[in-house]
Amino acid sequence: MNDLIAEIRKKQDEMIIMINATFDEIIRKVGNLNLDSNSEKNEYEVSYPLTNVGGFKGEKVIAVIINGERYIVPTWKIAVKTILDEVLKDNKMKSKMNFLCDKLLGRVRNRLAHTSDGMRSAIKLDENLYMETHYDTETLMRFLLQILNEINYDYSKIQVVLKI
Repeated sequence: MNDLIAEIRKKQDEMIIMINATFDEIIRKVGNLNLDSNSEKNEYEVSYPLTNVGGFKGEKVIAVIINGERYIVPTWKIAVKTILDEVLKDNKMKSKMNFLCDKLLGRVRNRLAHTSDGMRSAIKLDENLYMETHYDTETLMRFLLQILNEINYDYSKIQVVLKI
C-alpha cells in the first residue's frame, strides 16, 4: 500500500511540475508580446546542449528545444521520447533506427527492439520500435546520444532546459 501511495505522490509531483512549467511558459510568452524574439530567458531555468550528459544527473528537466521549437516535458523519459519522436519524422532516420533494433544490447535485456518483451520500462517510439528507459538520467541520456550517433543524426540544434 505504501508503494502505491508513493507512486501516486510521484505522479502528482510530475504533473505539478509539468503544469507549472506550462503556465510559466504561457506567462513568459504573454510578457514578451511587445518585445523582440531575442528576449531574455526565464530566470528559473537554464538550457544546455544535449551533449552535457554528466550535468543532467540529479537535475529536473522542464523542456527540450528542438530546432527552436520548445516542448514542455515533465520527466527525462518523456524528454527522450520527444527527441526521438522528432528524429522519427524523417523516414531515413526511422529505417536506420529499425536497423539498430536488437543490436544495441544491455547486460540483461535489449535496449532498442521490435517488441517490448523483456523490457522493464519500455517506451513505444513507433510501430514495432521500443526503447528501454529503466536507467538513471545519465545512462539514459548517454544511450540517447549513442542512438543518435549510430544513425548519424545532427543533434547540435537540441537544447535541454533545466529548472534551477
